[in-house]
Amino acid sequence: MMDRRRFLTHAGVAGGAAALGFAAGGRGLDDEVASARFHGDDVLGQGQAAGVWYRYKFIGQPVMDAQIVFWLGLASMGLTDVGEVLDTATRIRPGDERSWFEQWLATAERVRGYGEEAEARGHTRSAASHFLRAGAYYRAGLMRYADRADPRLVEATIAGLDLHGRALRMRGYDSRQVDIPYERGVLYGRIHHAPGVERAPVIVLHQGFHAWPEDTMWVVDGALQRGYHVLSFHGPGQGASLRLHGHPFRPDWEVPVGRVLDFAERDERVDPGGLVLMGLSFGGYLAPRAASRERRLRALVADPGVVSWRDAMLRHFASIPGLLALHERGPAAFDRAIDAASVALPDARWYFDDATWKHGVSTPHELIDELRRYDNSDGVASIRCETLIMEGSAEDATPGESARLHGALTCPKHMMVFDASTASQVHCQGGNQLLAQARLFDWLDERMAR
Repeated sequence: MMDRRRFLTHAGVAGGAAALGFAAGGRGLDDEVASARFHGDDVLGQGQAAGVWYRYKFIGQPVMDAQIVFWLGLASMGLTDVGEVLDTATRIRPGDERSWFEQWLATAERVRGYGEEAEARGHTRSAASHFLRAGAYYRAGLMRYADRADPRLVEATIAGLDLHGRALRMRGYDSRQVDIPYERGVLYGRIHHAPGVERAPVIVLHQGFHAWPEDTMWVVDGALQRGYHVLSFHGPGQGASLRLHGHPFRPDWEVPVGRVLDFAERDERVDPGGLVLMGLSFGGYLAPRAASRERRLRALVADPGVVSWRDAMLRHFASIPGLLALHERGPAAFDRAIDAASVALPDARWYFDDATWKHGVSTPHELIDELRRYDNSDGVASIRCETLIMEGSAEDATPGESARLHGALTCPKHMMVFDASTASQVHCQGGNQLLAQARLFDWLDERMAR
């Protein structure tokens, strides 16, 4: 039987498009989908265990529950605190996108108030801690919210960035926000310089489809503590570059990465022979795509590794009987079916609203066509820099793709697997990123010291 969490969580559309059985030949819902769609009927905040720690029911809706695990995991970096995350979860209505956004905003504004009060009384360290968490809670609200007509979307984006930068300044980070020239505009970025270090390698860091680099402090802090600089950026389709500048994803990821590397090389404190590119989640596809065309990189880190985002996503869609066949019949029937499913199943509505926006297309049918462009099968063998693939044994967004990438690479390569014994086995090591931090930088230190 299909794994229910994988079915609903990472395809996003899967929970909703399952209702399309009627449109694909009148068969109706299959048994697994019919049961999975009622996962959200659990009592709010009841918290029934599901056999493994990362399937705990905090809200009672699989996608939201998985995202709560992600935000709980950031407590080790001071980006969240456990009680604040769990309290927020108890107030969210299962599957309700607006409830998710508004309850995270309520938490963010309360914690921001703590920071303002502490700062007014001269307690800088306390204020920094509060501002760091408040910024993360604004970003948490945005993770599951795609209503572009809501002016609070832009307001929360700005608050999530400004509070993060404010906290870093208060804590004495040598860090500043930067605008990286791109096309006829800019990409939002932040340069972090390691303390007491002049010329050093730099980690060029980007995230994937939902999380932001600001949520990836386990990489930033791990790098700075070991003498690496970090240049993080929001690529097209991501974070502020999408929400403030309107840049959608593009399959030729080497173009934005090239502009970011140009920017890094102009920094006198960066060793141009020590450029390391790291991408997480969807970034585990995008970064190798860029590395297959970019020759300036010393090393590449993909967490997890992906050869073909197209294949991974189409496998999720193909789990719904008749869905891809319906797509082949033409846009009108497919889009009508998706609209019908979205009325009953909020996950489908949210997924298509979110993904069409980020990919710069207008309809579900166009989204499927756009996803077919995200394949690097012919490019992987062109990667020349040493490559690390970080993979969790419970990876359910792109299962099998890390092994596929490892097998296709012809450069020096290493597969780092986090199994159940590490409690880091989920997507991007969510929930135990301190172990991931240690192993990542132990590997990098051994290579960069050569």
